[in-house]
Amino acid sequence: VDSDVGKNAPEIIAARGYDVETHKVTTSDGYILTMHRLPKSYDESQSGTAAATSKPAVLLQHGIIESSFAWVCNYRNQSLAFVLADAGYDVWIGNSRGNTYSNESTHYTTDDDEFWDFSWEDMGLYDLPAMINYVQDTSGRSTISYVGHSQGVTQALVGFADNQTLAKSVSYFGALAPVSWLGHSKAELFVALADAHLDLLFEGLGVVKLLAHNELLTKFLAGYTCTVIDDICGSAISLLFGTTTSLNISYVPVLISQTPAGTSVKDIAHFAQGIRADTFARFDYGCSCVQALGLSLCASGICPNKAKYGSFAPPAYVLRIPVYWFPPLGETCKAVMQTSREGTEVLEGFPRSEIVLRRLFTASDS
Repeated sequence: VDSDVGKNAPEIIAARGYDVETHKVTTSDGYILTMHRLPKSYDESQSGTAAATSKPAVLLQHGIIESSFAWVCNYRNQSLAFVLADAGYDVWIGNSRGNTYSNESTHYTTDDDEFWDFSWEDMGLYDLPAMINYVQDTSGRSTISYVGHSQGVTQALVGFADNQTLAKSVSYFGALAPVSWLGHSKAELFVALADAHLDLLFEGLGVVKLLAHNELLTKFLAGYTCTVIDDICGSAISLLFGTTTSLNISYVPVLISQTPAGTSVKDIAHFAQGIRADTFARFDYGCSCVQALGLSLCASGICPNKAKYGSFAPPAYVLRIPVYWFPPLGETCKAVMQTSREGTEVLEGFPRSEIVLRRLFTASDS
Protein backbone atom coordinates (compact mmCIF):
# COMPACT_ATOMS: atom_id res chain seq x y z
CA VAL A 1 0.00 0.00 0.00
CA ASP A 2 1.30 3.45 -0.92
CA SER A 3 2.51 5.37 2.14
CA ASP A 4 0.36 8.35 1.04
CA VAL A 5 -2.88 6.37 1.48
CA GLY A 6 -4.93 7.89 4.28
CA LYS A 7 -2.97 11.14 4.52
CA ASN A 8 -5.16 14.25 4.54
CA ALA A 9 -4.24 17.49 2.78
CA PRO A 10 -2.01 19.02 5.50
CA GLU A 11 -0.28 15.68 6.03
CA ILE A 12 0.41 15.30 2.31
CA ILE A 13 1.77 18.86 2.14
CA ALA A 14 4.08 18.22 5.09
CA ALA A 15 5.17 14.88 3.63
CA ARG A 16 6.20 16.68 0.44
CA GLY A 17 8.47 18.92 2.51
CA TYR A 18 6.46 22.15 2.64
CA ASP A 19 5.38 24.28 5.57
CA VAL A 20 1.60 24.32 5.88
CA GLU A 21 -0.87 26.50 7.77
CA THR A 22 -4.56 25.88 8.51
CA HIS A 23 -6.93 28.86 8.61
CA LYS A 24 -10.62 29.11 9.51
CA VAL A 25 -12.86 31.57 7.66
CA THR A 26 -16.49 32.34 8.52
CA THR A 27 -18.87 33.34 5.73
CA SER A 28 -21.52 36.03 6.11
CA ASP A 29 -24.18 33.30 6.36
CA GLY A 30 -22.36 31.43 9.11
CA TYR A 31 -20.47 28.58 7.44
CA ILE A 32 -16.97 27.95 8.80
CA LEU A 33 -14.54 27.10 6.01
CA THR A 34 -11.06 25.64 6.30
CA MET A 35 -8.26 26.97 4.12
CA HIS A 36 -4.79 25.50 3.75
CA ARG A 37 -1.83 27.75 3.03
CA LEU A 38 1.64 27.10 1.66
CA PRO A 39 3.49 30.30 2.61
CA LYS A 40 6.92 29.01 1.58
CA SER A 41 8.60 27.27 -1.32
CA TYR A 42 10.22 23.87 -0.85
CA ASP A 43 13.67 25.43 -0.45
CA GLU A 44 12.38 27.99 2.07
CA SER A 45 10.60 25.25 4.02
CA GLN A 46 13.62 22.97 4.09
CA SER A 47 16.09 25.68 5.07
CA GLY A 48 13.85 27.16 7.74
CA THR A 49 14.28 30.65 6.34
CA ALA A 50 11.47 33.18 6.36
CA ALA A 51 9.20 33.36 3.36
CA ALA A 52 10.15 35.97 0.81
CA THR A 53 8.22 39.20 1.27
CA SER A 54 5.65 40.62 -1.14
CA LYS A 55 4.80 37.28 -2.70
CA PRO A 56 1.82 37.36 -5.09
CA ALA A 57 -1.11 35.45 -3.62
CA VAL A 58 -3.11 32.78 -5.43
CA LEU A 59 -6.28 30.97 -4.35
CA LEU A 60 -6.95 27.45 -5.67
CA GLN A 61 -10.52 26.14 -5.50
CA HIS A 62 -11.41 22.48 -5.98
CA GLY A 63 -14.16 20.81 -7.99
CA ILE A 64 -17.35 19.01 -7.06
CA ILE A 65 -17.18 16.40 -4.24
CA GLU A 66 -13.49 17.24 -3.84
CA SER A 67 -11.38 19.16 -1.32
CA SER A 68 -8.06 20.94 -0.98
CA PHE A 69 -6.50 17.49 -1.26
CA ALA A 70 -7.08 17.65 -5.02
CA TRP A 71 -4.38 20.31 -5.43
CA VAL A 72 -1.67 18.47 -3.47
CA CYS A 73 -2.38 14.77 -3.94
CA ASN A 74 0.24 14.20 -6.65
CA TYR A 75 3.98 14.64 -6.49
CA ARG A 76 5.82 17.96 -6.27
CA ASN A 77 6.18 18.44 -10.01
CA GLN A 78 2.60 17.30 -10.70
CA SER A 79 0.55 19.25 -8.16
CA LEU A 80 -0.28 22.86 -9.00
CA ALA A 81 -0.06 24.00 -5.37
CA PHE A 82 3.58 22.87 -5.12
CA VAL A 83 4.50 24.19 -8.55
CA LEU A 84 3.12 27.63 -7.68
CA ALA A 85 4.76 27.66 -4.24
CA ASP A 86 8.13 26.92 -5.85
CA ALA A 87 7.46 29.64 -8.43
CA GLY A 88 7.27 32.22 -5.65
CA TYR A 89 3.54 32.38 -4.88
CA ASP A 90 1.80 32.58 -1.52
CA VAL A 91 -0.53 29.63 -2.12
CA TRP A 92 -3.97 29.38 -0.54
CA ILE A 93 -6.28 26.40 -1.04
CA GLY A 94 -9.99 26.68 -0.32
CA ASN A 95 -12.58 24.15 0.82
CA SER A 96 -16.23 24.62 -0.10
CA ARG A 97 -19.00 24.32 2.45
CA GLY A 98 -20.09 20.78 3.21
CA ASN A 99 -16.87 18.97 2.37
CA THR A 100 -14.53 17.09 4.72
CA TYR A 101 -12.79 20.24 5.96
CA SER A 102 -15.69 22.71 5.93
CA ASN A 103 -18.47 20.98 7.85
CA GLU A 104 -19.08 23.54 10.58
CA SER A 105 -21.53 26.40 10.97
CA THR A 106 -22.33 29.02 13.57
CA HIS A 107 -26.03 28.16 13.23
CA TYR A 108 -26.33 24.43 12.48
CA THR A 109 -24.63 21.07 12.78
CA THR A 110 -24.25 18.58 9.95
CA ASP A 111 -27.17 16.66 11.48
CA ASP A 112 -29.48 19.58 10.65
CA ASP A 113 -31.14 19.56 7.23
CA GLU A 114 -30.71 23.33 7.12
CA PHE A 115 -26.94 22.92 7.03
CA TRP A 116 -27.23 21.16 3.65
CA ASP A 117 -29.54 23.74 2.07
CA PHE A 118 -26.94 25.05 -0.37
CA SER A 119 -25.66 24.67 -3.91
CA TRP A 120 -22.77 26.02 -5.97
CA GLU A 121 -24.67 29.31 -6.10
CA ASP A 122 -24.23 29.81 -2.35
CA MET A 123 -20.56 28.88 -2.66
CA GLY A 124 -20.19 31.69 -5.17
CA LEU A 125 -22.21 34.24 -3.22
CA TYR A 126 -20.78 33.53 0.24
CA ASP A 127 -17.78 31.17 0.29
CA LEU A 128 -15.85 32.87 -2.50
CA PRO A 129 -15.91 36.46 -1.12
CA ALA A 130 -15.12 35.22 2.39
CA MET A 131 -12.04 33.35 1.18
CA ILE A 132 -10.80 36.02 -1.22
CA ASN A 133 -11.21 38.80 1.36
CA TYR A 134 -9.40 36.68 3.96
CA VAL A 135 -6.49 36.03 1.60
CA GLN A 136 -6.26 39.75 0.82
CA ASP A 137 -6.37 40.78 4.48
CA THR A 138 -3.83 38.17 5.59
CA SER A 139 -1.40 38.54 2.70
CA GLY A 140 -1.73 42.30 2.38
CA ARG A 141 -2.29 42.01 -1.35
CA SER A 142 -4.89 44.25 -2.99
CA THR A 143 -5.39 41.76 -5.83
CA ILE A 144 -4.87 38.02 -6.08
CA SER A 145 -4.89 35.31 -8.72
CA TYR A 146 -7.64 32.68 -8.74
CA VAL A 147 -7.57 29.21 -10.26
CA GLY A 148 -10.72 27.10 -10.13
CA HIS A 149 -11.31 23.53 -11.21
CA SER A 150 -14.77 22.34 -12.29
CA GLN A 151 -17.19 23.60 -9.62
CA GLY A 152 -14.45 25.96 -8.46
CA VAL A 153 -14.99 27.76 -11.76
CA THR A 154 -18.77 27.63 -11.44
CA GLN A 155 -18.84 29.35 -8.07
CA ALA A 156 -16.34 31.95 -9.28
CA LEU A 157 -18.52 32.81 -12.28
CA VAL A 158 -21.42 33.29 -9.87
CA GLY A 159 -19.46 35.32 -7.34
CA PHE A 160 -17.84 37.61 -9.89
CA ALA A 161 -21.10 38.15 -11.78
CA ASP A 162 -22.83 39.13 -8.54
CA ASN A 163 -20.06 41.28 -7.08
CA GLN A 164 -18.01 43.44 -9.42
CA THR A 165 -15.90 44.75 -6.54
CA LEU A 166 -14.91 41.18 -5.79
CA ALA A 167 -14.22 40.57 -9.48
CA LYS A 168 -11.86 43.54 -9.61
CA SER A 169 -9.84 42.06 -6.75
CA VAL A 170 -8.83 39.17 -9.02
CA SER A 171 -6.07 39.97 -11.50
CA TYR A 172 -6.01 36.52 -13.12
CA PHE A 173 -8.77 33.92 -13.33
CA GLY A 174 -7.71 30.50 -14.60
CA ALA A 175 -10.57 28.09 -15.36
CA LEU A 176 -9.55 24.43 -15.38
CA ALA A 177 -12.18 22.06 -16.83
CA PRO A 178 -14.80 24.83 -16.42
CA VAL A 179 -18.45 24.13 -15.72
CA SER A 180 -21.42 26.36 -16.50
CA TRP A 181 -23.69 25.25 -19.35
CA LEU A 182 -24.05 21.46 -19.23
CA GLY A 183 -26.77 20.72 -21.76
CA HIS A 184 -24.32 18.94 -24.05
CA SER A 185 -22.45 17.07 -21.34
CA LYS A 186 -20.81 13.83 -22.48
CA ALA A 187 -20.58 12.30 -19.01
CA GLU A 188 -23.08 9.49 -19.43
CA LEU A 189 -23.51 8.77 -15.72
CA PHE A 190 -24.31 12.38 -14.76
CA VAL A 191 -26.61 12.83 -17.75
CA ALA A 192 -28.45 9.59 -16.97
CA LEU A 193 -28.92 10.58 -13.33
CA ALA A 194 -30.15 14.04 -14.33
CA ASP A 195 -32.54 12.66 -16.95
CA ALA A 196 -33.88 10.18 -14.39
CA HIS A 197 -34.51 13.09 -11.99
CA LEU A 198 -32.64 11.18 -9.30
CA ASP A 199 -32.00 14.47 -7.53
CA LEU A 200 -35.76 14.93 -7.11
CA LEU A 201 -36.05 11.39 -5.78
CA PHE A 202 -33.40 12.10 -3.14
CA GLU A 203 -35.15 15.31 -2.15
CA GLY A 204 -38.47 13.48 -1.92
CA LEU A 205 -36.91 10.88 0.36
CA GLY A 206 -35.45 13.57 2.60
CA VAL A 207 -31.84 12.84 1.65
CA VAL A 208 -29.88 16.09 2.00
CA LYS A 209 -26.20 15.14 1.80
CA LEU A 210 -24.29 13.03 -0.68
CA LEU A 211 -20.96 11.22 -0.94
CA ALA A 212 -19.64 12.42 2.40
CA HIS A 213 -16.15 11.22 3.28
CA ASN A 214 -16.23 7.94 5.21
CA GLU A 215 -12.81 7.14 6.59
CA LEU A 216 -13.41 3.43 7.21
CA LEU A 217 -14.92 2.85 3.77
CA THR A 218 -12.32 4.82 1.86
CA LYS A 219 -9.47 3.16 3.75
CA PHE A 220 -10.92 -0.24 2.85
CA LEU A 221 -11.32 0.72 -0.80
CA ALA A 222 -7.89 2.30 -0.96
CA GLY A 223 -6.09 -0.33 1.05
CA TYR A 224 -7.66 -3.44 -0.41
CA THR A 225 -10.17 -3.16 -3.23
CA CYS A 226 -8.37 -0.56 -5.34
CA THR A 227 -5.00 -2.10 -4.63
CA VAL A 228 -6.11 -5.53 -5.79
CA ILE A 229 -8.45 -4.48 -8.59
CA ASP A 230 -6.93 -1.33 -10.11
CA ASP A 231 -9.00 -1.54 -13.28
CA ILE A 232 -12.31 -1.40 -11.42
CA CYS A 233 -11.36 1.70 -9.43
CA GLY A 234 -9.88 3.37 -12.50
CA SER A 235 -13.09 2.68 -14.39
CA ALA A 236 -15.16 4.09 -11.53
CA ILE A 237 -13.20 7.35 -11.61
CA SER A 238 -13.57 7.54 -15.39
CA LEU A 239 -17.32 6.97 -15.04
CA LEU A 240 -17.62 9.85 -12.59
CA PHE A 241 -15.26 12.35 -14.17
CA GLY A 242 -14.84 11.25 -17.77
CA THR A 243 -12.33 9.15 -19.64
CA THR A 244 -8.72 10.14 -19.15
CA THR A 245 -5.44 8.87 -20.55
CA SER A 246 -3.35 10.78 -18.01
CA LEU A 247 -4.63 9.16 -14.80
CA ASN A 248 -1.95 7.24 -12.92
CA ILE A 249 -3.88 4.07 -12.05
CA SER A 250 -1.26 3.00 -9.51
CA TYR A 251 -2.00 6.17 -7.53
CA VAL A 252 -5.77 5.63 -7.44
CA PRO A 253 -5.71 4.19 -3.88
CA VAL A 254 -4.28 7.50 -2.63
CA LEU A 255 -7.01 9.46 -4.41
CA ILE A 256 -9.75 7.14 -3.17
CA SER A 257 -8.57 7.46 0.43
CA GLN A 258 -9.66 11.13 0.50
CA THR A 259 -12.24 11.37 -2.29
CA PRO A 260 -15.18 11.91 -2.45
CA ALA A 261 -15.24 14.65 0.16
CA GLY A 262 -19.01 15.23 0.13
CA THR A 263 -21.56 17.85 -0.83
CA SER A 264 -25.30 18.50 -0.60
CA VAL A 265 -28.03 16.90 -2.69
CA LYS A 266 -29.12 20.44 -3.59
CA ASP A 267 -25.68 21.08 -5.08
CA ILE A 268 -26.01 18.02 -7.32
CA ALA A 269 -29.62 18.98 -8.10
CA HIS A 270 -28.52 22.42 -9.31
CA PHE A 271 -26.10 20.82 -11.77
CA ALA A 272 -28.85 18.39 -12.84
CA GLN A 273 -31.13 21.34 -13.60
CA GLY A 274 -28.44 22.78 -15.83
CA ILE A 275 -28.08 19.50 -17.71
CA ARG A 276 -31.82 19.14 -18.26
CA ALA A 277 -32.49 22.76 -19.26
CA ASP A 278 -29.08 23.65 -20.74
CA THR A 279 -28.93 26.81 -18.65
CA PHE A 280 -26.52 28.56 -16.34
CA ALA A 281 -28.98 30.10 -13.93
CA ARG A 282 -29.98 30.43 -10.31
CA PHE A 283 -31.59 27.47 -8.55
CA ASP A 284 -34.97 26.53 -10.00
CA TYR A 285 -37.51 26.14 -7.19
CA GLY A 286 -40.28 25.42 -9.69
CA CYS A 287 -43.42 27.08 -11.04
CA SER A 288 -46.76 25.44 -11.89
CA CYS A 289 -48.45 28.54 -13.32
CA VAL A 290 -49.68 28.85 -16.90
CA GLN A 291 -47.23 31.44 -18.17
CA ALA A 292 -49.57 32.62 -20.93
CA LEU A 293 -51.81 34.13 -18.24
CA GLY A 294 -49.03 36.43 -17.07
CA LEU A 295 -47.03 36.68 -13.90
CA SER A 296 -49.53 38.92 -12.11
CA LEU A 297 -52.15 36.14 -12.13
CA CYS A 298 -49.64 33.57 -10.92
CA ALA A 299 -49.95 32.68 -7.25
CA SER A 300 -46.64 32.53 -5.40
CA GLY A 301 -47.87 29.45 -3.56
CA ILE A 302 -47.66 27.38 -6.75
CA CYS A 303 -44.74 29.31 -8.18
CA PRO A 304 -41.86 29.44 -5.70
CA ASN A 305 -39.73 31.09 -8.38
CA LYS A 306 -42.07 34.09 -8.34
CA ALA A 307 -41.70 34.43 -4.59
CA LYS A 308 -37.93 34.05 -4.81
CA TYR A 309 -37.07 35.91 -8.02
CA GLY A 310 -40.22 37.66 -9.23
CA SER A 311 -40.24 35.60 -12.42
CA PHE A 312 -41.48 32.27 -13.80
CA ALA A 313 -37.96 30.94 -14.26
CA PRO A 314 -34.75 31.55 -12.34
CA PRO A 315 -32.59 34.37 -13.75
CA ALA A 316 -29.56 33.44 -15.84
CA TYR A 317 -26.13 34.61 -14.80
CA VAL A 318 -24.40 37.34 -16.81
CA LEU A 319 -20.62 37.07 -16.82
CA ARG A 320 -18.28 40.06 -16.78
CA ILE A 321 -14.70 39.11 -15.92
CA PRO A 322 -11.68 38.09 -18.01
CA VAL A 323 -11.17 34.33 -17.92
CA TYR A 324 -8.46 32.01 -19.17
CA TRP A 325 -10.34 28.82 -20.06
CA PHE A 326 -8.62 25.44 -20.00
CA PRO A 327 -11.24 22.93 -21.23
CA PRO A 328 -10.39 19.26 -20.70
CA LEU A 329 -9.27 16.99 -23.49
CA GLY A 330 -12.19 14.86 -24.61
CA GLU A 331 -14.82 17.44 -23.59
CA THR A 332 -16.19 15.41 -20.67
CA CYS A 333 -18.78 16.40 -18.08
CA LYS A 334 -16.67 19.31 -16.94
CA ALA A 335 -16.55 20.95 -20.40
CA VAL A 336 -18.42 24.23 -20.48
CA MET A 337 -17.80 24.81 -24.17
CA GLN A 338 -18.62 22.14 -26.74
CA THR A 339 -16.76 22.03 -30.06
CA SER A 340 -19.86 23.22 -31.88
CA ARG A 341 -20.13 26.28 -29.67
CA GLU A 342 -16.49 27.32 -29.34
CA GLY A 343 -17.51 29.40 -26.38
CA THR A 344 -19.90 31.67 -28.29
CA GLU A 345 -22.52 31.66 -25.53
CA VAL A 346 -19.84 32.51 -22.99
CA LEU A 347 -18.47 35.27 -25.21
CA GLU A 348 -21.93 36.80 -25.55
CA GLY A 349 -22.03 37.14 -21.77
CA PHE A 350 -18.66 38.90 -21.61
CA PRO A 351 -19.23 42.37 -23.14
CA ARG A 352 -16.06 43.82 -21.59
CA SER A 353 -13.92 40.75 -21.15
CA GLU A 354 -11.24 38.54 -22.58
CA ILE A 355 -11.30 34.78 -23.05
CA VAL A 356 -8.25 32.70 -23.89
CA LEU A 357 -8.79 29.03 -24.74
CA ARG A 358 -6.29 26.30 -23.92
CA ARG A 359 -7.03 22.59 -24.21
CA LEU A 360 -4.44 20.79 -22.12
CA PHE A 361 -5.81 18.06 -19.88
CA THR A 362 -8.75 15.95 -18.83
CA ALA A 363 -11.46 16.73 -16.30
CA SER A 364 -10.16 14.35 -13.64
CA ASP A 365 -6.72 16.00 -13.64
CA SER A 366 -5.98 18.56 -10.91
